[in-house]
Amino acid sequence: MTTTISDIEEVVKVVLFRNMELSNRISSLEAEKALLDAENKELRARLYRLESPEKDSHNSSIPPAKESLKAQAIRRTRSLRTQTGRSTGGQTGHKGTTLLMNDAPDETKIHIPEYCSSCGKSLSGISGREVEIRQSIDIPLPICPVTTNHVCIEKKCTCGQCNKGSFPAHVKSGVSYGVNLHAVVAYLSSVQHIPFKRLTGVLKDLYGIEISQGSVSNILNRMRKQSAPVYEAIRHAIEESTAAGADETGVHINGELHWMWVFQNLLATYIFHHASRGKAAIDSQFSNGLPKSILVTDRHSSYFNMETKGHQICLAHLLRELLYLGELDKEQKWSQAMLELLRDSIHQRKTKNIGEIDIGNIKERFWVLMKQDLSLLDKKFESLRKSLEKHSEHVFKFLEHDDVPYDNNASERSIRPLKVKQKVSGMFKSDNGADAFCQIHSIVDTARKNNQDPFIALIAVAENILLG
Repeated sequence: MTTTISDIEEVVKVVLFRNMELSNRISSLEAEKALLDAENKELRARLYRLESPEKDSHNSSIPPAKESLKAQAIRRTRSLRTQTGRSTGGQTGHKGTTLLMNDAPDETKIHIPEYCSSCGKSLSGISGREVEIRQSIDIPLPICPVTTNHVCIEKKCTCGQCNKGSFPAHVKSGVSYGVNLHAVVAYLSSVQHIPFKRLTGVLKDLYGIEISQGSVSNILNRMRKQSAPVYEAIRHAIEESTAAGADETGVHINGELHWMWVFQNLLATYIFHHASRGKAAIDSQFSNGLPKSILVTDRHSSYFNMETKGHQICLAHLLRELLYLGELDKEQKWSQAMLELLRDSIHQRKTKNIGEIDIGNIKERFWVLMKQDLSLLDKKFESLRKSLEKHSEHVFKFLEHDDVPYDNNASERSIRPLKVKQKVSGMFKSDNGADAFCQIHSIVDTARKNNQDPFIALIAVAENILLG
């Protein structure tokens, strides 16, 4: 049988058509495979999230306010602290507080029976004896503002000289608000976090004082300006300290994200805000760093770009991360071993003098754990190990210095009121408003650390306003 050219052409056409069909099929399968791969990746990610332990405040840096309802319920019965075996409640030696009798009461009321409760006879002619004393503490009502007229008198001497009386320095022309009211407004706004509208309502309801929100703003602005020297003194005290802590959190000012920073030690708290979360913010207040201080912080890189005497990373953060890793993979032993090592170092610091602690042994145990192969575990294990390796010289600094704490909880406590302020009052409307909060809160927290009445501290600031 003879094959003609036309037959060959027909065969070629069939082959080409079949090839085109196969090519289209391959393209369709490849597109389908890409979709399946994407879906598989998404499902794996969802499965990983579902199988991974939930992150909350006990095993991460997530604040309690952002936890799920389930995590909040669990947190009430769970703590980073280990069981001690002691009963709950105040321990032996703990100083309690209770209402005590006042030896000099402002008022005494005598309660005398008039008639016999049995026979009904009058008891007026019978002398009695004191059998029991009780005291009640209350606030007098109504609480009324005190308005004082200051009248200036002029006298003419026999020599012809006219002599005019002098007003007190705090009495300005016209009508002005006094020292105590300035302090009350600053206290309610910056310490108790009451918004302007509610603050004016409090002043009206409790004191009968009609004051506008604009006047509240003006009072806080005056407090901000006059407190500047005290605020600067606090900043200088931080610069001179041998140990300090620092932390930062986001804050909205007129709709824009800024950062509120805190630098603090045992006796002083300095808070400021800045548009940057980087070193530019730190340099704006501490241009030379803190060369005399060992700085306790989390592992935010900006702190390690500062000039300091040394660093201590917060072990509370590490303990939470290690708890999470233990929940992520319950078969491995590395996270629990590192957790026990850190807890042991903290326990030794609490129970021994610095010179009695075998720091060499603790660091040796640390490096044994650091050299273990974690490649078969979740990538989060290796990530934490690398972070610890980077900051290895900053893990146990607290074992070498008496005044260096092992956690940064003091800084977090100092900056927490800002989050409460935001939650209650919303964002700050201006830089001046944020500055006023920073300065007043710095002064109040510093006063508390020095066992001083914060309200009296605000009165002192207000007195300088009106006397200046």
